[in-house]
Amino acid sequence: MPVEPLISVCIVTGRRNGMLDEALRCLQDQLDSPTFEVLVCADADPTVEATVRARFPDATVVHVPKTLPSAGRNHLLGIARGELLYFLDDDILFGPRLLARLAELAEAHPDCGVYGGPNDTPRRSSRFQRVQGAVLASLVASGPVRRRYGRHPEGRADERWFILCNLAVRRTVMRRFDEELVCAEENALLSELHAVGVTMHYDPELSVFHERRSDLRGFVQQMHKYGRGRGQVIRRDGIHTHPAFLLPAGLVAYLAVAPLLWLLVGPIALVPAGGYVAVVLGGAAKVASSMKRATDAPLAALLIVVVHGCYGTGVIRGLLRKPRRRTPRRTAPAELSSR
Repeated sequence: MPVEPLISVCIVTGRRNGMLDEALRCLQDQLDSPTFEVLVCADADPTVEATVRARFPDATVVHVPKTLPSAGRNHLLGIARGELLYFLDDDILFGPRLLARLAELAEAHPDCGVYGGPNDTPRRSSRFQRVQGAVLASLVASGPVRRRYGRHPEGRADERWFILCNLAVRRTVMRRFDEELVCAEENALLSELHAVGVTMHYDPELSVFHERRSDLRGFVQQMHKYGRGRGQVIRRDGIHTHPAFLLPAGLVAYLAVAPLLWLLVGPIALVPAGGYVAVVLGGAAKVASSMKRATDAPLAALLIVVVHGCYGTGVIRGLLRKPRRRTPRRTAPAELSSR
């Protein structure tokens, strides 16, 4: 009788075979790892299966074309056998003890239902990508979610600490991802789990290296998508959200009406704008200092503004626009735990 795996590694991919192969190589190089299985969900790309089987001949590969990643992950939930469902992206790299560390955490903290850690910028990254990573890890740019992008002390956590490229959930508490969301489906899931008392644990050693966007256009699109997903979550769940997630949207709204306010009340209306500029410059200086390159400050300032502006407009879009399609929201803890 086959041994049931402790960990089901779940990866959704499509048309990024070079990155996928590197992630699978990292899995192949694991040391002292517990039993695990590899599950990959791809779009209609016919070359994915050969890439996966070259590293893991016994892996499970399924194709679900023209669907959001959340639906792909839900498909893997139905066939995963592990006690721990470990969601990894196809564009990450990690050290040889990642799975061993997850097993250690699960044994040391059996009361926890969720485990995760940071995603760091790969060492081989370009200057633009390194500054981008430092900006995402800064308090000024990312506020309460900065812990996802840098190392912080180990301990109890909530959804603000985790990101789906490096997230493990116990089968006994797992629910299906909301397939209406274009992004932030893990935030919606973790909020639901937190509401029913599921404890979560953050560990800086459970870390991966996550590929950053290679150019400004890609970063703009990413931040807008993140904001749009968060806006959809807020629209779905109502007022139960951290105020920090609404600040960028408030900033965008203020800047949109600032010229009118100036005409109505005079220069005093621009005082908040001046304060914002000061905060951005201070945050950019701190990022440049952390990178030991003063010349990185202008780029850091630009990226901080991009984070706020694009995330804010994304939140507004997510709040105002209904999803293009709706699917029944189902939870299936019993179904998942029965395997």
